[in-house]
Amino acid sequence: ESGANAGGGNKTDRNPDYEHTLDTLDVEIAMATLPMDFNIYELPGSVYRRAKEIVKKKESPFKEWSAALRATPGILDYSRAAIFALIRSAHPEFYHYPGRLQGYINANLTETDHENPTEEALTAARHTPEKDAVEEANRQLAAARGEYVEGISDPNDPKWVKTGTSQPTTEPELVKNVGNGIFDVSALMQNSSTHGTETNPETTSNVQVQKADSDEKQAGDAVQAGEDDLGTGKEAVTVENQNQAEAQQNVPESQQEEPEAAWPEYFEPGRYEGVPNEVYHAANG
Repeated sequence: ESGANAGGGNKTDRNPDYEHTLDTLDVEIAMATLPMDFNIYELPGSVYRRAKEIVKKKESPFKEWSAALRATPGILDYSRAAIFALIRSAHPEFYHYPGRLQGYINANLTETDHENPTEEALTAARHTPEKDAVEEANRQLAAARGEYVEGISDPNDPKWVKTGTSQPTTEPELVKNVGNGIFDVSALMQNSSTHGTETNPETTSNVQVQKADSDEKQAGDAVQAGEDDLGTGKEAVTVENQNQAEAQQNVPESQQEEPEAAWPEYFEPGRYEGVPNEVYHAANG
């Protein structure tokens, strides 16, 4: 500090009961360096706390502005609006250059009525009294109407639990392909009429399951859960690879070529089930 007379005997735009010192000036300087607009006479708690933190940590550009303004004669006689307007109208890089910053202060810190700042000064200070007052009133009214308002309403109140807008849950896969032509149907069979208690069937039509047999062309077989041919409303399920008879229901006959039987050239005398007479006699000459 330069030892210059800081002033403080004049009335300003501050509360008459408010004791304005170089320390309170520092808090005002810190608040003026913040980017947000607010009511400079009814300070938001969050803004005030952040300003106190800036002062404590001596953050830039606060500390450069503080050093320059503390050295300015009669600085405590200027209105809060004048301090805010001065800092918020300056080039953001001025604080890097002490000489240029002091020259800017000397040229622009001018005020004739410290108690009643001009509209121009209040505009430059970005003083927005209606913003905080109107927004807060709207928030209180919304809360009174039963609307959820951040910071006012209790987020743990059961009435704020939204059940109608939740995302639909994903249904589990009824048939899961585990590779090599093998399919896991345990989830499907749990809801089957042959597997415990009946449950309400869910429609999952046109779920495609493909065969991977090497000697057959791939054929898409649908696993359908809906009404069966008997009209019972129970799930009708077609599951591939259970046995040859079931596979023939879904695979064209042209693909079910049975290999020709190879008969022995000689039969011992006796009776052979399933051997045609012509084969038996032809083998024995």
